[in-house]
Amino acid sequence: MLNAQRRHYIGLAVFIVLLSTFFLFHGYSTTYETVLRDPCRYSAPIKSSAQPDLRAAVSSLFNSIKHDITNTEYRDASGKLFKANQTIWNKPLGKKILIVDIDTRVPNQDNQILNTETINFETLEMNGGGLVSNAIMNHYLYAMIHGYDFKYYQAQSIKDHHDTWILPHALRELIPDYQFVVTMDADVTIPHMEVPLEWLFNRWGIQPHTSIALPWDTLEVRDGKKASVDSKGMLVLNTGFVVAQDSATTRDMLEKWHDCTSESRYAGCGTWAETWSHEQRAFSEYIRYDYNNTPETVVSIDCDDAMGYPGIAAEAARPGEYEVSDCSGNFVRHYTLNKGQVKEAGMLSVMNPLAELLRKQLLKNKNTVWYQEPEKAEQSETSDREKVVLSDIDGVLPTG
Repeated sequence: MLNAQRRHYIGLAVFIVLLSTFFLFHGYSTTYETVLRDPCRYSAPIKSSAQPDLRAAVSSLFNSIKHDITNTEYRDASGKLFKANQTIWNKPLGKKILIVDIDTRVPNQDNQILNTETINFETLEMNGGGLVSNAIMNHYLYAMIHGYDFKYYQAQSIKDHHDTWILPHALRELIPDYQFVVTMDADVTIPHMEVPLEWLFNRWGIQPHTSIALPWDTLEVRDGKKASVDSKGMLVLNTGFVVAQDSATTRDMLEKWHDCTSESRYAGCGTWAETWSHEQRAFSEYIRYDYNNTPETVVSIDCDDAMGYPGIAAEAARPGEYEVSDCSGNFVRHYTLNKGQVKEAGMLSVMNPLAELLRKQLLKNKNTVWYQEPEKAEQSETSDREKVVLSDIDGVLPTG
Protein backbone atom coordinates (compact mmCIF):
# COMPACT_ATOMS: atom_id res chain seq x y z
CA MET A 1 0.00 0.00 0.00
CA LEU A 2 1.45 3.37 -0.97
CA ASN A 3 1.89 5.86 1.82
CA ALA A 4 0.38 9.36 1.71
CA GLN A 5 3.57 11.03 0.52
CA ARG A 6 3.94 8.75 -2.48
CA ARG A 7 0.26 9.23 -3.35
CA HIS A 8 0.85 12.95 -3.48
CA TYR A 9 3.78 12.42 -5.83
CA ILE A 10 1.68 10.23 -8.09
CA GLY A 11 -1.29 12.58 -8.09
CA LEU A 12 0.76 15.56 -9.22
CA ALA A 13 3.06 13.68 -11.57
CA VAL A 14 0.41 11.68 -13.36
CA PHE A 15 -1.03 14.75 -15.12
CA ILE A 16 2.12 15.42 -17.13
CA VAL A 17 3.00 11.75 -17.52
CA LEU A 18 -0.38 10.71 -18.88
CA LEU A 19 -0.60 13.76 -21.11
CA SER A 20 2.73 12.77 -22.60
CA THR A 21 1.54 9.17 -22.86
CA PHE A 22 -1.54 10.17 -24.86
CA PHE A 23 0.40 12.15 -27.42
CA LEU A 24 3.20 9.60 -27.57
CA PHE A 25 0.80 6.83 -28.56
CA HIS A 26 -1.11 8.89 -31.10
CA GLY A 27 1.99 10.62 -32.44
CA TYR A 28 3.79 7.31 -32.93
CA SER A 29 0.90 5.21 -34.19
CA THR A 30 2.36 5.15 -37.71
CA THR A 31 5.74 3.98 -36.44
CA TYR A 32 4.14 1.32 -34.25
CA GLU A 33 1.97 -0.02 -37.07
CA THR A 34 5.10 -0.30 -39.22
CA VAL A 35 6.73 -2.38 -36.50
CA LEU A 36 3.80 -4.78 -36.40
CA ARG A 37 3.66 -5.17 -40.18
CA ASP A 38 7.38 -5.68 -40.69
CA PRO A 39 8.98 -8.46 -38.59
CA CYS A 40 12.46 -7.44 -39.76
CA ARG A 41 14.57 -4.80 -38.07
CA TYR A 42 14.47 -1.34 -39.57
CA SER A 43 16.57 -0.90 -42.70
CA ALA A 44 16.41 2.89 -42.49
CA PRO A 45 15.69 5.47 -39.78
CA ILE A 46 12.01 6.21 -39.28
CA LYS A 47 11.10 9.88 -39.36
CA SER A 48 9.63 11.27 -36.18
CA SER A 49 5.92 12.06 -36.27
CA ALA A 50 5.46 13.48 -32.77
CA GLN A 51 2.67 15.98 -32.26
CA PRO A 52 4.13 19.49 -32.65
CA ASP A 53 1.46 21.06 -30.44
CA LEU A 54 2.46 18.97 -27.43
CA ARG A 55 6.14 19.59 -28.07
CA ALA A 56 5.56 23.34 -28.15
CA ALA A 57 3.40 23.24 -25.02
CA VAL A 58 5.87 21.17 -23.02
CA SER A 59 8.86 23.21 -24.19
CA SER A 60 7.05 26.43 -23.29
CA LEU A 61 5.98 25.06 -19.90
CA PHE A 62 9.53 24.23 -18.88
CA ASN A 63 11.19 27.17 -20.64
CA SER A 64 11.53 29.33 -17.53
CA ILE A 65 13.56 26.72 -15.65
CA LYS A 66 15.72 25.27 -18.43
CA HIS A 67 19.34 25.65 -17.48
CA ASP A 68 21.25 28.11 -19.68
CA ILE A 69 23.73 26.18 -21.83
CA THR A 70 26.30 28.98 -21.54
CA ASN A 71 26.13 29.15 -17.74
CA THR A 72 29.08 27.03 -16.63
CA GLU A 73 27.56 26.45 -13.19
CA TYR A 74 24.46 24.47 -12.23
CA ARG A 75 23.08 24.13 -8.73
CA ASP A 76 20.48 21.44 -8.11
CA ALA A 77 17.50 21.69 -5.75
CA SER A 78 19.56 20.30 -2.86
CA GLY A 79 22.12 23.08 -3.29
CA LYS A 80 24.88 20.93 -4.79
CA LEU A 81 27.01 22.84 -7.29
CA PHE A 82 28.21 21.37 -10.59
CA LYS A 83 30.46 23.00 -13.20
CA ALA A 84 30.97 22.55 -16.93
CA ASN A 85 34.55 22.22 -18.11
CA GLN A 86 34.15 24.01 -21.45
CA THR A 87 31.70 26.10 -23.50
CA ILE A 88 32.07 24.51 -26.93
CA TRP A 89 28.38 23.66 -27.21
CA ASN A 90 26.81 27.08 -26.66
CA LYS A 91 23.63 26.84 -28.77
CA PRO A 92 20.70 24.39 -28.62
CA LEU A 93 21.12 21.56 -31.11
CA GLY A 94 17.42 20.72 -31.17
CA LYS A 95 16.55 17.97 -33.62
CA LYS A 96 20.20 17.39 -34.45
CA ILE A 97 20.05 15.25 -31.31
CA LEU A 98 18.10 11.99 -31.22
CA ILE A 99 17.20 10.28 -27.96
CA VAL A 100 16.34 6.67 -28.70
CA ASP A 101 15.11 3.73 -26.63
CA ILE A 102 16.35 0.54 -28.28
CA ASP A 103 14.69 -2.66 -27.09
CA THR A 104 13.42 -6.05 -28.24
CA ARG A 105 10.53 -5.85 -25.76
CA VAL A 106 7.29 -4.39 -27.11
CA PRO A 107 5.34 -2.45 -24.43
CA ASN A 108 1.88 -3.11 -25.89
CA GLN A 109 0.33 -5.35 -23.25
CA ASP A 110 -2.28 -4.33 -20.67
CA ASN A 111 -1.27 -1.22 -18.76
CA GLN A 112 1.75 -0.51 -20.97
CA ILE A 113 2.59 2.54 -23.04
CA LEU A 114 1.59 1.16 -26.47
CA ASN A 115 -1.53 -0.76 -25.52
CA THR A 116 -4.69 0.42 -27.32
CA GLU A 117 -6.82 0.96 -24.21
CA THR A 118 -5.46 2.96 -21.28
CA ILE A 119 -2.67 3.07 -18.73
CA ASN A 120 -2.65 3.35 -14.94
CA PHE A 121 0.70 4.71 -13.86
CA GLU A 122 0.11 3.83 -10.21
CA THR A 123 -0.03 0.10 -11.01
CA LEU A 124 2.64 0.13 -13.75
CA GLU A 125 5.02 -2.76 -13.09
CA MET A 126 8.79 -2.29 -13.25
CA ASN A 127 9.69 -5.30 -15.36
CA GLY A 128 9.42 -6.25 -19.04
CA GLY A 129 7.19 -3.94 -21.04
CA GLY A 130 6.31 -1.95 -17.92
CA LEU A 131 9.94 -1.02 -17.38
CA VAL A 132 10.24 -0.05 -21.06
CA SER A 133 7.05 2.03 -20.74
CA ASN A 134 8.46 3.98 -17.80
CA ALA A 135 11.69 4.62 -19.70
CA ILE A 136 9.87 5.88 -22.78
CA MET A 137 7.84 8.34 -20.70
CA ASN A 138 10.89 9.74 -18.92
CA HIS A 139 13.12 9.95 -22.00
CA TYR A 140 10.41 11.22 -24.35
CA LEU A 141 9.37 13.99 -21.98
CA TYR A 142 13.01 15.05 -21.61
CA ALA A 143 13.36 15.15 -25.40
CA MET A 144 10.26 17.33 -25.74
CA ILE A 145 11.44 19.75 -23.06
CA HIS A 146 14.65 20.48 -24.98
CA GLY A 147 13.40 20.06 -28.54
CA TYR A 148 15.30 16.85 -29.32
CA ASP A 149 13.98 14.12 -31.58
CA PHE A 150 12.83 10.87 -29.99
CA LYS A 151 12.32 7.29 -31.21
CA TYR A 152 11.40 3.96 -29.74
CA TYR A 153 13.37 1.46 -31.85
CA GLN A 154 11.91 -2.02 -31.66
CA ALA A 155 14.78 -4.29 -32.62
CA GLN A 156 14.82 -7.97 -33.53
CA SER A 157 16.97 -10.40 -31.58
CA ILE A 158 20.24 -11.50 -33.18
CA LYS A 159 20.71 -15.25 -33.44
CA ASP A 160 23.14 -16.74 -30.93
CA HIS A 161 23.67 -13.32 -29.29
CA HIS A 162 22.38 -11.79 -26.10
CA ASP A 163 19.70 -9.19 -26.81
CA THR A 164 21.96 -6.32 -25.72
CA TRP A 165 23.90 -6.84 -28.97
CA ILE A 166 21.15 -4.91 -30.80
CA LEU A 167 22.86 -1.68 -29.69
CA PRO A 168 25.77 -1.30 -32.18
CA HIS A 169 23.80 -1.95 -35.36
CA ALA A 170 20.85 0.21 -34.25
CA LEU A 171 23.19 3.13 -33.56
CA ARG A 172 24.86 2.60 -36.96
CA GLU A 173 21.50 2.71 -38.75
CA LEU A 174 20.28 5.83 -36.97
CA ILE A 175 23.35 8.03 -36.80
CA PRO A 176 23.57 9.27 -40.44
CA ASP A 177 20.45 11.41 -39.87
CA TYR A 178 21.70 13.14 -36.71
CA GLN A 179 24.69 14.89 -35.26
CA PHE A 180 24.25 13.04 -31.97
CA VAL A 181 22.38 9.87 -31.08
CA VAL A 182 21.87 9.26 -27.35
CA THR A 183 20.57 5.93 -26.11
CA MET A 184 19.63 4.79 -22.60
CA ASP A 185 18.69 1.45 -21.08
CA ALA A 186 15.16 0.92 -19.77
CA ASP A 187 16.38 1.18 -16.16
CA VAL A 188 17.91 4.62 -16.73
CA THR A 189 16.23 7.89 -15.74
CA ILE A 190 17.11 11.58 -16.17
CA PRO A 191 16.82 13.16 -12.69
CA HIS A 192 17.26 16.81 -13.70
CA MET A 193 14.92 17.44 -16.62
CA GLU A 194 15.90 21.11 -16.81
CA VAL A 195 19.56 20.41 -17.67
CA PRO A 196 20.13 20.14 -21.45
CA LEU A 197 22.45 17.61 -23.06
CA GLU A 198 24.52 20.42 -24.60
CA TRP A 199 25.49 21.58 -21.09
CA LEU A 200 26.37 18.01 -20.15
CA PHE A 201 28.49 17.67 -23.30
CA ASN A 202 30.45 20.68 -22.07
CA ARG A 203 30.77 19.22 -18.59
CA TRP A 204 31.97 15.88 -19.91
CA GLY A 205 34.50 17.31 -22.36
CA ILE A 206 32.84 16.07 -25.54
CA GLN A 207 34.61 17.66 -28.51
CA PRO A 208 33.52 18.24 -32.14
CA HIS A 209 35.70 15.26 -33.12
CA THR A 210 34.50 12.94 -30.32
CA SER A 211 33.00 9.72 -31.67
CA ILE A 212 31.46 8.19 -28.59
CA ALA A 213 31.06 8.85 -24.88
CA LEU A 214 30.13 6.33 -22.18
CA PRO A 215 30.34 6.33 -18.38
CA TRP A 216 32.83 4.34 -16.35
CA ASP A 217 31.07 1.35 -14.86
CA THR A 218 30.70 0.94 -11.11
CA LEU A 219 33.63 -0.98 -9.69
CA GLU A 220 32.27 -4.33 -8.57
CA VAL A 221 34.30 -6.49 -6.20
CA ARG A 222 33.21 -10.09 -5.81
CA ASP A 223 34.96 -12.31 -3.29
CA GLY A 224 37.89 -9.90 -3.24
CA LYS A 225 38.28 -9.80 -7.04
CA LYS A 226 37.42 -6.94 -9.39
CA ALA A 227 34.57 -8.07 -11.65
CA SER A 228 33.99 -5.00 -13.82
CA VAL A 229 37.41 -4.73 -15.47
CA ASP A 230 38.76 -5.91 -18.83
CA SER A 231 41.63 -8.33 -19.41
CA LYS A 232 44.11 -5.46 -18.96
CA GLY A 233 42.67 -4.60 -15.56
CA MET A 234 41.04 -1.37 -16.75
CA LEU A 235 37.51 -0.55 -15.61
CA VAL A 236 34.98 -1.20 -18.37
CA LEU A 237 32.72 1.46 -19.88
CA ASN A 238 29.00 0.97 -19.32
CA THR A 239 26.74 0.89 -22.39
CA GLY A 240 23.56 1.70 -20.47
CA PHE A 241 24.08 5.31 -21.56
CA VAL A 242 25.79 6.09 -24.87
CA VAL A 243 26.41 9.36 -26.71
CA ALA A 244 27.48 8.81 -30.33
CA GLN A 245 28.43 11.66 -32.67
CA ASP A 246 28.24 11.14 -36.42
CA SER A 247 31.52 10.96 -38.35
CA ALA A 248 33.29 8.56 -40.66
CA THR A 249 35.27 7.30 -37.67
CA THR A 250 32.12 6.72 -35.63
CA ARG A 251 30.40 4.81 -38.42
CA ASP A 252 33.44 2.61 -38.89
CA MET A 253 33.67 2.07 -35.14
CA LEU A 254 30.03 0.99 -34.89
CA GLU A 255 30.40 -1.41 -37.81
CA LYS A 256 33.47 -3.02 -36.25
CA TRP A 257 31.71 -3.22 -32.89
CA HIS A 258 28.64 -4.87 -34.44
CA ASP A 259 30.86 -7.33 -36.34
CA CYS A 260 33.14 -8.01 -33.38
CA THR A 261 31.86 -11.50 -32.56
CA SER A 262 32.61 -12.77 -36.07
CA GLU A 263 36.29 -12.56 -35.04
CA SER A 264 37.26 -11.37 -38.53
CA ARG A 265 39.10 -8.51 -36.84
CA TYR A 266 39.13 -9.27 -33.12
CA ALA A 267 40.20 -12.77 -32.15
CA GLY A 268 38.33 -14.02 -29.11
CA CYS A 269 35.47 -11.56 -29.34
CA GLY A 270 33.01 -14.37 -30.05
CA THR A 271 33.25 -15.20 -26.35
CA TRP A 272 31.12 -12.18 -25.56
CA ALA A 273 28.23 -13.05 -27.86
CA GLU A 274 26.35 -14.58 -24.93
CA THR A 275 28.75 -14.22 -22.01
CA TRP A 276 28.23 -11.32 -19.59
CA SER A 277 28.74 -8.41 -20.15
CA HIS A 278 28.17 -9.02 -23.88
CA GLU A 279 28.54 -5.99 -26.21
CA GLN A 280 29.67 -3.86 -23.26
CA ARG A 281 32.69 -6.08 -22.56
CA ALA A 282 33.46 -6.35 -26.28
CA PHE A 283 33.59 -2.56 -26.59
CA SER A 284 35.89 -2.19 -23.60
CA GLU A 285 38.04 -5.18 -24.51
CA TYR A 286 38.67 -4.24 -28.15
CA ILE A 287 36.94 -1.18 -29.62
CA ARG A 288 38.06 1.54 -27.23
CA TYR A 289 41.71 0.61 -27.70
CA ASP A 290 41.47 0.28 -31.48
CA TYR A 291 39.84 3.70 -31.90
CA ASN A 292 41.69 5.71 -29.29
CA ASN A 293 42.91 8.17 -31.96
CA THR A 294 42.94 11.10 -29.52
CA PRO A 295 42.11 11.32 -25.81
CA GLU A 296 38.70 12.71 -26.84
CA THR A 297 37.73 10.20 -29.53
CA VAL A 298 36.32 7.90 -26.86
CA VAL A 299 35.25 10.00 -23.88
CA SER A 300 34.91 8.33 -20.48
CA ILE A 301 32.20 10.00 -18.38
CA ASP A 302 32.62 10.14 -14.61
CA CYS A 303 30.75 7.25 -12.97
CA ASP A 304 29.26 9.63 -10.40
CA ASP A 305 27.65 11.62 -13.22
CA ALA A 306 26.12 8.88 -15.36
CA MET A 307 26.10 5.55 -13.51
CA GLY A 308 24.55 4.16 -10.38
CA TYR A 309 22.09 5.93 -8.10
CA PRO A 310 22.05 7.41 -4.58
CA GLY A 311 22.64 4.68 -2.00
CA ILE A 312 23.80 1.97 -4.39
CA ALA A 313 26.95 1.17 -2.41
CA ALA A 314 25.16 0.75 0.91
CA GLU A 315 22.36 -1.21 -0.72
CA ALA A 316 24.73 -3.69 -2.37
CA ALA A 317 27.30 -3.95 0.41
CA ARG A 318 28.13 -7.44 1.62
CA PRO A 319 31.62 -6.93 3.08
CA GLY A 320 34.11 -9.48 1.85
CA GLU A 321 31.58 -10.93 -0.56
CA TYR A 322 30.17 -8.23 -2.85
CA GLU A 323 30.77 -4.48 -2.97
CA VAL A 324 30.02 -1.71 -5.49
CA SER A 325 31.55 1.75 -5.82
CA ASP A 326 29.36 4.61 -4.63
CA CYS A 327 28.30 6.26 -7.91
CA SER A 328 25.24 8.50 -7.48
CA GLY A 329 24.24 9.14 -11.11
CA ASN A 330 24.05 12.90 -10.66
CA PHE A 331 22.71 13.48 -14.19
CA VAL A 332 21.97 9.97 -15.51
CA ARG A 333 20.77 7.37 -13.02
CA HIS A 334 21.20 3.72 -13.90
CA TYR A 335 19.32 1.43 -11.51
CA THR A 336 21.26 -1.72 -12.37
CA LEU A 337 20.81 -3.39 -8.99
CA ASN A 338 17.33 -2.19 -8.04
CA LYS A 339 14.91 -1.68 -10.92
CA GLY A 340 12.12 -1.29 -8.39
CA GLN A 341 13.36 2.26 -7.75
CA VAL A 342 12.99 3.35 -11.37
CA LYS A 343 9.30 4.23 -11.10
CA GLU A 344 9.71 6.57 -8.13
CA ALA A 345 12.81 8.09 -9.75
CA GLY A 346 10.72 8.84 -12.82
CA MET A 347 8.04 10.49 -10.70
CA LEU A 348 10.55 12.67 -8.87
CA SER A 349 12.17 13.71 -12.14
CA VAL A 350 8.81 15.23 -13.09
CA MET A 351 7.82 16.50 -9.65
CA ASN A 352 11.01 18.44 -8.91
CA PRO A 353 10.83 20.72 -11.96
CA LEU A 354 7.03 20.93 -11.69
CA ALA A 355 7.35 22.10 -8.08
CA GLU A 356 9.81 24.78 -9.20
CA LEU A 357 7.46 25.87 -11.99
CA LEU A 358 4.55 26.14 -9.58
CA ARG A 359 6.68 28.05 -7.08
CA LYS A 360 7.64 30.62 -9.71
CA GLN A 361 4.08 30.91 -10.96
CA LEU A 362 2.67 31.41 -7.49
CA LEU A 363 5.18 34.15 -6.68
CA LYS A 364 4.64 35.80 -10.04
CA ASN A 365 0.90 35.99 -9.38
CA LYS A 366 1.05 36.43 -5.61
CA ASN A 367 -1.33 39.41 -5.69
CA THR A 368 -4.13 37.27 -7.10
CA VAL A 369 -3.47 33.80 -5.65
CA TRP A 370 -1.92 34.59 -2.27
CA TYR A 371 -4.36 36.07 0.22
CA GLN A 372 -2.82 37.24 3.48
CA GLU A 373 -5.36 37.79 6.20
CA PRO A 374 -4.65 40.97 8.20
CA GLU A 375 -3.24 40.49 11.68
CA LYS A 376 -5.93 40.55 14.37
CA ALA A 377 -5.82 43.00 17.29
CA GLU A 378 -4.88 41.67 20.75
CA GLN A 379 -7.82 40.08 22.56
CA SER A 380 -7.43 42.56 25.44
CA GLU A 381 -8.24 45.45 23.11
CA THR A 382 -11.83 46.15 22.11
CA SER A 383 -12.49 46.83 18.42
CA ASP A 384 -14.40 49.89 17.31
CA ARG A 385 -17.26 47.70 16.22
CA GLU A 386 -17.47 46.06 19.64
CA LYS A 387 -17.58 49.51 21.28
CA VAL A 388 -20.54 50.50 19.14
CA VAL A 389 -22.43 47.31 20.05
CA LEU A 390 -21.77 47.79 23.76
CA SER A 391 -22.94 51.40 23.55
CA ASP A 392 -26.24 50.31 22.00
CA ILE A 393 -26.77 47.73 24.71
CA ASP A 394 -26.17 50.29 27.46
CA GLY A 395 -28.99 52.44 26.03
CA VAL A 396 -31.64 49.77 26.50
CA LEU A 397 -30.64 48.13 29.75
CA PRO A 398 -32.26 49.36 33.02
CA THR A 399 -30.02 51.21 35.44
CA GLY A 400 -29.83 51.24 39.29
